[in-house]
Amino acid sequence: MNKNNLKPGEVTGLILESIANYLIDMGGYFKPSLNVLVGLIIKEILKKRKIEKKKIERSLKILEKKEIIILEEKDDKVFIQLHENGKSKIIKYSIKLLLNFKKKEKKWKGKWYLVFFDVPEIQRNKRDYLRRFLLKLGFYPYQKSVYLFPYECEEEIHLIKTIVEGAKYMKYIIAEKIEDENLAKIFFKLR
Repeated sequence: MNKNNLKPGEVTGLILESIANYLIDMGGYFKPSLNVLVGLIIKEILKKRKIEKKKIERSLKILEKKEIIILEEKDDKVFIQLHENGKSKIIKYSIKLLLNFKKKEKKWKGKWYLVFFDVPEIQRNKRDYLRRFLLKLGFYPYQKSVYLFPYECEEEIHLIKTIVEGAKYMKYIIAEKIEDENLAKIFFKLR
């Protein structure tokens, strides 16, 4: 792909994904005073895509303006620190990366991990957001308020509950067999 054919928000997404990768490698989703060297982030992004370094730096400045990250200079090096507002955004990227990794690397053991919720009608916008959020993460919409995943995801569900307000109504179930599972198997490309 040509470096000029960037989708809107793609560089920002790559930055957040790189920070999330770094945090996963460090064994935690976030630490309040975590500092990540900007050079590491830029290097990781440039491995994935041909992007002008200036575009990455410009996107970092935009993330700082939006109060997602704090850029800090120490000893001629620039560091990234997560702003309070940025932690939930980074957690979202971390969850997506972990679930994608499970889809690629895990062998399906024949169990289904179901998430269901009953968000009150008065909070319809939270319910709709939660549905969109689960779809973005790669869950299969089994029914309107029931979503499933083929790999263990209890820890990720716990994280979702900490960052998505409507998720406090979510419950988690492990099932050995579900009706009409062939559609879900096709969705997840399972045998």
